[in-house]
Amino acid sequence: MAVTFFLQSKNDLAPIYLRIREGVEIDAKAKTGFLVNPDNFKKGRVKLNRMVPGASDNVKKEIEALNNDLISLQEDLDSLKNKVVGLLNSRKEYETINTNWLKNIINPKKEKLIPEDLVSYFDYYLQAKKGSLRHSTIKKNKVFKHRVEKYEKENGTVYISEVNKKFARSIQKWCVDQNYAHNTIVKTLKVILTVCNHAKENGIPTHPELPLITKGNRYKNVEHIHLNFAELEKIRNAKIKNETVDIARDWLIISCYTAQRVSDFLRFSKENVKSMEGMKFLDISQEKTGKPIYIPLTKEVLEILEKRNGEFPPIFSNNAESNKAIYNRLIKEVCEIAKIDTPVIGYKKNKKTNRYEEKEMPKYKAVSTHIGRRSFATNYYGKINTVLLISATGHSSERQFLAYVGKTGNENALSLAKAMRELAHQEGREPEMKVIKNASNQ
Repeated sequence: MAVTFFLQSKNDLAPIYLRIREGVEIDAKAKTGFLVNPDNFKKGRVKLNRMVPGASDNVKKEIEALNNDLISLQEDLDSLKNKVVGLLNSRKEYETINTNWLKNIINPKKEKLIPEDLVSYFDYYLQAKKGSLRHSTIKKNKVFKHRVEKYEKENGTVYISEVNKKFARSIQKWCVDQNYAHNTIVKTLKVILTVCNHAKENGIPTHPELPLITKGNRYKNVEHIHLNFAELEKIRNAKIKNETVDIARDWLIISCYTAQRVSDFLRFSKENVKSMEGMKFLDISQEKTGKPIYIPLTKEVLEILEKRNGEFPPIFSNNAESNKAIYNRLIKEVCEIAKIDTPVIGYKKNKKTNRYEEKEMPKYKAVSTHIGRRSFATNYYGKINTVLLISATGHSSERQFLAYVGKTGNENALSLAKAMRELAHQEGREPEMKVIKNASNQ
């Protein structure tokens, strides 16, 4: 009887399945509950990441840490296989070996009681949402859960039925005392509200004031850091001798002219490039939204492809998370070499408090993986129809796009007014809109 592991998906984190086969009589399979990057799985076993040639000590440590997790995963799979093989060898003659038998071995059925305290319900919520939430979102929600756990150590267990305005004020004060940033506090309350609403849908009693815990708590506008066209030109022309840093420079330029998230653009390949009416386009589906996106390739991107014989730059690691981390570090070095050092307000972690604090710093230190997408949206806003920009970024609405680039409805209206005046001028008409002095300024 063959007992093997396999994958059915090519997603960044694919479920590992276990299969039992014996002739044509037995063919059972079930999810193990373990996930793995397909690049790290071959012929039914976990495959470790290879060390990047010439990698720095930091990169080596990152790859080593990832490999330790993979070794632990293989040990878990071996343990599960031994358990299944043992039960198969000791099974009774009347036992039917099928998918249900296998599922019950992997995940024995238990009577599930829905927890009523907030911390325990976080786990219940994340388990219930396991199939619909991205791995990164689950990780972020666990951070909020641990924050509530810390709050409880000083204030006692929080039950879902007690989450009201008084609780909101209490946890806000605690967060302030712990030096959490304003927007972090607002996000904490919003996540708690989401979790409690999920509990309400599952029959857990909630306080009548639950919908009010986020009332009056709004995110503060923060500086939207982006790279303007002049800075992008400086980056393109910078003298970069290190090959790995040059690869990061090319990816940075590509990201600033294609508007995609790091999880998407680091997956670009020449197979995504399509031709239409003599122009080149990228044909992709966004990982986060699943939206199909068609993106025109500018001369800046085409020059990089030409430089690399029609290929996109190589990636830094076969592991998606390691790949992003290495890229995030290298683009700071790229921008430092290019002297992108205008003072900006950014966030830096205080090693003593382990909190992010607002600090003035040179722009290259504030650059992160998201800057390409934000630069595209900001640089082209007001110059190209917003609807067309949204078709490239994949935002769900114009309101969401405007918030993303730090613009308001008033600025959008101003852009419309200017466009209408320009159209009237081109047609030889007197513009209907005129500048009127504010009476208070006269």
